Amino acid sequence: MTANPRPLGITLLAVLHVIQAIIYFLFGIAMIALGVFIRRRFVGILHLLHGVAYLIGVVLFVVALLYLGLAWGLWTGKGWAWVISLILAVLGIVAALVFLVGGVFWAIVGLILDAIIVFYLFTPNVRSFFGERKPAAMPPPATQPPQSPTQPTSARFCSNCGAPVQSNEKFCVHCGKPLP
Repeated sequence: MTANPRPLGITLLAVLHVIQAIIYFLFGIAMIALGVFIRRRFVGILHLLHGVAYLIGVVLFVVALLYLGLAWGLWTGKGWAWVISLILAVLGIVAALVFLVGGVFWAIVGLILDAIIVFYLFTPNVRSFFGERKPAAMPPPATQPPQSPTQPTSARFCSNCGAPVQSNEKFCVHCGKPLP
């Protein structure tokens, strides 16, 4: 878990994804029940539709599990959950634009909500919660302690986060970025 407190908007997104998962589970159960109904009540070609209903029900269960996983990732501040949330919001914007072009004007609500989510995901406190750190300011050379004879004479600092690094290191041990 991250050291930063979870932003309220991320908590709300996680709760909304749990609610979406519950809805998908319920629709999955309904589709499987419809499959059972079709199998018992119809014969012939219509009887074959029970398999389609079962398949849709299983897909809805899988989608529900994915939404639960995404909610957990948001709740715990996993970076992959931020990326998936961003992708889903951008896809929502694209879908809303397609619906708007098709004349479905209520899609403007989804467009606005997804645009707010994209904007919110890029706010500094949200990015910080998901592990992005701002580069620390490089301390001025005059504040460096004098080097003892046993330490290397050239002090290096990571150009990304400003942390001190050893002269033989290839990557910063604090942020993982390659060193020049």
